Amino acid sequence: MRGGGIRARILAAFVLLALGLGLAMGLAGYYAHERMAVHLLAWHSRPVMNALIEAEQRAWRAQEHGRKHLYYGADLADAMHLRFLVGKEIPPAWKSLSPGLHFFDHDRFFVLLEEREGLTYALSGSSGLLQGLRDRLAWLLSACVLAGIVVAGILALVFSRRLTAGLLRLTMAVQANDGQSSAPLPQDLLLLHDEVGVLARALAEHENALQRFVRRESFFTGDVSHELRTPLTVMQGGLEVLEMRLAGLHGAESLMPVVERLQRTTGRMTETVGALLTLARRPEDIRLMPLDLSAYVEEMLTEYVRSGRICLHSPEKTALTAHGVVLLEALVSPHVCVLAHKALVHSVCKNLLDNACSYTDNGRAGLQLTPGCLEVRNSGAVAENTDIFARAVCGGQSLSSGTGIGLSLALRACEHLGWQLEHDTAVAGQSVFRVLFVTAPAQGGRR
Repeated sequence: MRGGGIRARILAAFVLLALGLGLAMGLAGYYAHERMAVHLLAWHSRPVMNALIEAEQRAWRAQEHGRKHLYYGADLADAMHLRFLVGKEIPPAWKSLSPGLHFFDHDRFFVLLEEREGLTYALSGSSGLLQGLRDRLAWLLSACVLAGIVVAGILALVFSRRLTAGLLRLTMAVQANDGQSSAPLPQDLLLLHDEVGVLARALAEHENALQRFVRRESFFTGDVSHELRTPLTVMQGGLEVLEMRLAGLHGAESLMPVVERLQRTTGRMTETVGALLTLARRPEDIRLMPLDLSAYVEEMLTEYVRSGRICLHSPEKTALTAHGVVLLEALVSPHVCVLAHKALVHSVCKNLLDNACSYTDNGRAGLQLTPGCLEVRNSGAVAENTDIFARAVCGGQSLSSGTGIGLSLALRACEHLGWQLEHDTAVAGQSVFRVLFVTAPAQGGRR
C-alpha cells in the first residue's frame, strides 16, 4: 500500500500513546485502590474495634459485681465472623507489630492492633471484600486499556487516511509522470497551505527547471550537430575531389596519405556528429534495427588496420610491427545479432577501442565479443577515486578544455540502447570495460 509507512507510523504512535496512557492510568488507579482500600478497611474496622473494647471492659466491670450471662468482646466478634484477642491471647508474632492495620497472606487477612490502658487488643479477619474490589478494579482497568487501544487504532486509521491522502496523491502524480511526461501536478495540491502543498510546489518548480534544462541541452546538441553536418559534408566532398585531382598528377603520391588521413578524420567526425544528433533525441524516437554486431566489429577492426592504428595479434606476430601501432588481440564470435541503432553502436565501439589503444601502457590491447557481452581491455591504469565516465576526464585527470576519452558519450549511447556499460578494476594490471546487451535472432545477415 502506497503511503503505508507513514500510516503505520501514525497507527503505531496512536496505539503506543493509548497504551502508555492506559498503563499510567492503570498504575495510578491501582495505587489509588490500595490507598483507598486500606483507608476504607481501617475506617470500617476501627469503630468495630472500639465497640469490642468497650464491650470487653463493661463485661469485666459487670463480672466484678457478680453478674452473669455477660457478653465479652470475643463473643460479639464471633457474631461478626471476626476474631478479637486481648493481652496474652495475642500470638507472639503479632505483639512485635506496631499499633495499626497490618495484612498477611497476600493481603487476604488483616490484623488491627491497638493499645489502651496498658493492654493490647487485636482484631483480625478476612479481607475478602478488599480482594473483590481489587479484582474488579483490575478487570475494569484492563477493559479501559483495551478499549483505549481499540479506539486509538480506529482514530489512527481515520486520521492517517486524512493526513496521508494529499501525500499519496502527490506521490501517484509524480510517479505518473515517470520522468518523461510534462503533465503538471494537480492544481488543488499546489494550492494547499500545509507541508504537502509546500512539497508539491517545490517538486513542480524542480520539474519545470529540469524540463527546461533537458530541452536546452537537447536543442543545443541538435543545433550544433545540424550546423556541423553541412561543413563536414562539404569537407568530405572537397577531399574526394582533391584525391581525384592528385591521383592524376605526377609526384603527388607523397600527398595521398595526408588526404586519406583527412578523409578518415572527417569520416569519424561525421559519425560522431551523427551519434550526438541521435543522442539529442528522446529514447522513444530512436528506431532500433537488426544489426549483425560481429560483422560490424570486424569491419571496424579492418578499418583500424588499414589506418595503421592497430595490428591484429596472431601467433606469428609477437611484437609491434611499427612504432605507435597497437597490437590488438581480437576474438569475435560469429553471428552475434542485436537490435540497435547503428550510429550509437559505432559510438560505443569506436570510443571503447580508441580509449583502449590510446591509453595502453605496453602497446597491447584486447577485444572479445561473445553473445551478450563486448569486452575491451588494455593495461592502462585508472587513478583511484576517478569517475571514468565523467565528462572532460583524461587518464584520470580533468581537463579544463572539456575534452576527454569519450567514455561519457559511450555511456550515454549505451543508456539509449538499453545496454549496460561496466568498468572492471578487479583484474590486476588491466583496465576492462564490458558492454552487456541482449542478443536478437539473426536477420539474414542484415547490418
